Amino acid sequence: MLGGSDGGILDLVAEEFVPAAGGRDCSIALLLIGGEGWEGHVPEYVEPWTRRGATRHDIIVPGDDGDLDLAAASARLREATGIFIGGGHTPTYHRLCATEPIRSVIRERHQHGVPVAGLSAGALLAPEMCVMNPEEIGGTSLRIEPGLGLVDNLIVDVHFTERERLPRLLEAMARTRTTRGLGIDGCACAVLVNGRSKRVLGGPVSQVTMTDFETRSYRIIEGDRGK
Repeated sequence: MLGGSDGGILDLVAEEFVPAAGGRDCSIALLLIGGEGWEGHVPEYVEPWTRRGATRHDIIVPGDDGDLDLAAASARLREATGIFIGGGHTPTYHRLCATEPIRSVIRERHQHGVPVAGLSAGALLAPEMCVMNPEEIGGTSLRIEPGLGLVDNLIVDVHFTERERLPRLLEAMARTRTTRGLGIDGCACAVLVNGRSKRVLGGPVSQVTMTDFETRSYRIIEGDRGK
């Protein structure tokens, strides 16, 4: 899970993501939300993969009506050996990726060992519960929606240090009775295996443990860094 795209983190992540997806034989599905000028963002995702020998990628993007061709998108995801969910407007990503039938297809592929990565909005979607940015939903209060459910008992927030999002993460953890939280900076990636944090690429990533939901007492390990 990537907190942003700062500091060359996409290139660093590609060193692990491409081999995990099958190396030169991989087929990566890239989920984007479209919008004006979306094609201009494709190279920042794809070029780090191609530099590592990945020649096949499939971009899944909504049509002019803003909706996915659900049958075609599901078929492409089922053929993918790696799935990457891009960054951008979180509510739109949620509508497209964390609702049925796409949600179940991504979960099924993940359960069969296909690596799933998410950048910013894509990272927010990964846990059981997804934190919505108030500014993206036209409000001031935090909204929490069901996520992809790729990992249990975890709340994720992104652009963590630079946007001072610890209070938001704690509120989301308290409201959902979730004891574990990850605050991922824009230049960092938290690598999870079987739902547990295994290592950090770039950095920093802050690990938060809620010890009392009523008082919102917590412990935090700030700024874990990786290679």
